[in-house]
Amino acid sequence: MNRWTALSSWRNPQRAWVRAGGSLTAWLSGTGQTFSVQVLRQGRRGLHPAEWRALNLPAGRIGYVREVLLHLDGKAVVFARSVTTQAASLGPWHSLRGLGTRPLAEVLFNRMPASRAPLAFARLKPVSPLQRSVVKAWRQSAGTPVKPGALPARRSVFTRAGAPLLVMEVFAAPDTPWCWPGPRRQRGTPPKRTANQVTY
Repeated sequence: MNRWTALSSWRNPQRAWVRAGGSLTAWLSGTGQTFSVQVLRQGRRGLHPAEWRALNLPAGRIGYVREVLLHLDGKAVVFARSVTTQAASLGPWHSLRGLGTRPLAEVLFNRMPASRAPLAFARLKPVSPLQRSVVKAWRQSAGTPVKPGALPARRSVFTRAGAPLLVMEVFAAPDTPWCWPGPRRQRGTPPKRTANQVTY
């Protein structure tokens, strides 16, 4: 089981990136590199136990899932998985269905606003079903190895019109580009420092 918690004890190059508030897309694009989104799969899929718990769903529920790789200069750097209910994907989160290769940030930050729960963080254990799923999707789609060992990840729940959307981002690329300086603070969007604690 992977434990999601705060980053106070982290001392590594990923820390500033994983804990940055606001839009990760905006932070990555702000590095001056070419940013793009590769859609891996999208549609009705089974949910991990902690996902249906985070969304307050009955055990074993099927949800609407979108998985993508975020690229800089053609290199995959982040795996992202967005999960909501099938009903919400036809209602408050219907725009998720038509995103294509556009970033989810367009829905979360540039259109009708959604409330956001505090960020939660974890190092995904290599033996966990979640990390195995991430590694498999990464290798099949990116054609490159993932970062060895436990993978830094973050997640939070966005709510719109009472419907939750769980967004998880896994920093699975090998050492680069996380050797770059951390994201610079953007005016009006300081990085959030708070986090809740859950388990995955």
